[in-house]
Amino acid sequence: MTKISRRSLLVGASAVAGTSLLSRPAMATPTDIFYVSGVAVRRYLPASPSNRPPVILLHGGAHAGWSWDRYAAYYASAGWTCYALDWYNHGLSAPLAPEVFVARSIKDVLTEINLVRSTFSNPDRFVLMGHSMGAMAALYAAQTLRPRALVLMAPVVPAEVGAAAIELGIDMTQPFPVPPFPVAKAMFYPTMSDAEAMPYYTQLTPESPVAVWEATRWTVSVNLSQVTAPTMIAEGALDTLTPPSVVQPLATMMGARYVEWPEIGHADLMLKENGWLPVARDIKSWLNSKV
Repeated sequence: MTKISRRSLLVGASAVAGTSLLSRPAMATPTDIFYVSGVAVRRYLPASPSNRPPVILLHGGAHAGWSWDRYAAYYASAGWTCYALDWYNHGLSAPLAPEVFVARSIKDVLTEINLVRSTFSNPDRFVLMGHSMGAMAALYAAQTLRPRALVLMAPVVPAEVGAAAIELGIDMTQPFPVPPFPVAKAMFYPTMSDAEAMPYYTQLTPESPVAVWEATRWTVSVNLSQVTAPTMIAEGALDTLTPPSVVQPLATMMGARYVEWPEIGHADLMLKENGWLPVARDIKSWLNSKV
């Protein structure tokens, strides 16, 4: 396990202050957006072709592919082709019938993953990276798809961890609504200012109640012995949705590299202006060593 010191986090951020990466707007621009069977995919191409496997990026609950814009643009600048998809009924992807959406499981995101990789010249050569519910979708998919590497950020953990349930009231007949701003900020963006968090909050969408149940009761079962890809897990020390006390045991069970970042929360790992880059850079270094 690696715990990053607060000084390392601040030095890592300040080392690139003033560069084009940190001066990017919160929403970077993908090379293009294409659709496959109704799934919207943001594609980020490197300036020059490389032999690295493409990276499929899976967003978390209530979010969409836009949450990967900074990471994807950064990785593309380092030679990785990135594909940030929107789950069905999220972002720019096709809507589902209400009765279908309310019954949709995190496990069903395997459909979108398979659609995106079907567009690759080699559908079996790719990296999977997911955040929160998207990390659980990536972990579930890795049982059978055998990615070249697996990156889980603030993951919803499988039933095998045995985590205590989060007692949240959920109406299983209706989409789970976007919480009021103060609640959502505490959940997703706890170390951001209101001004920084609000543009992200306004893009959140209702979620499948089944997916929310799975993410709060930890009910998705994964045969971890079938996940053979090199794996790393990045976690925020201030995460209350998928706290370190829940996530670290998963890393231990998997023999995965575990990095816990100080003074940062659940989606801050990806979106906080002065926090995302050290995390992204550490993941990039690990990927370069494994793939």
